[in-house]
Amino acid sequence: MGVLISLFLLFSAADLCLARPLPTRDNGDQPTAPEPSTNTNAPAAPAGEPMAHPEPKEDEEVRKPVPEKVMRATLPAALTPARHGDTSGSYLIGQRTLVEDYCGWGWVRKEGESWNKGRWIAIEYDPKACPAPHSFLPRPGDDKDYLYKLYGEFAPYRAYEPQADVWVDVFLIRGFVSLGPAKDTIRRDPPHHGSSKPNRFAERGANVR
Repeated sequence: MGVLISLFLLFSAADLCLARPLPTRDNGDQPTAPEPSTNTNAPAAPAGEPMAHPEPKEDEEVRKPVPEKVMRATLPAALTPARHGDTSGSYLIGQRTLVEDYCGWGWVRKEGESWNKGRWIAIEYDPKACPAPHSFLPRPGDDKDYLYKLYGEFAPYRAYEPQADVWVDVFLIRGFVSLGPAKDTIRRDPPHHGSSKPNRFAERGANVR
C-alpha cells in the first residue's frame, strides 16, 4: 500500500513539472502586435493622429490649374453687348418677338412710329461682321421682348415661312444697339396666309432668322 502511494506521488510531481505554463493576464488580454512593415519610405504617424498622405515622388508630374480655365469657370453667363458691328447711319427700332412654330426675328418700325405700322422681318446676318443679337445668349429666346436699334437695309428678296405659307421681309443686319427690355409686349400677330405675296426675287437667304 505504501509503495502505491509513493508511485502516485512520483507520477503527479512529474506531470506538474512537465505541464505548459499558464498564460499571464498581460499576455492573454492584449492582441498580438503586428510585424513591423518592411516599407522604409512610409512616414510614421504620431500617436493619436491620422496617417498623412505620402508626398509625391520627384518623378511624378503634378498638374496645376491653368489660369485661363480658372478664369473661364468664374465668368458670368454670356450677355448681349450694348453695341456691336457697324452702328453708323439710319436705323430701325426692333423688338424681338417669338411666335411658336413661326419663322422670323420680330417686329421693326421707324423711330417715332407706332407698332401698327411695323413690319415683321427675318434677319440675315454675317457671323464675322455682325451676328444676330441673340447669338450672344445661351438660348435664342433669352432676349424675348428686348428692344434694339437695328442698322442695315432690307434685302431685295423675301424669306418663305412654311407654317403660315407666307413670305416675310428679310433685314440684312450690319450692327445693333441694345435698348434693354421693352415695357410692353406687341399685341399683334405676324403675317398669315394671303397677307404677303412672293415676288420674282423671293428666295431664302443664308443665316436667316
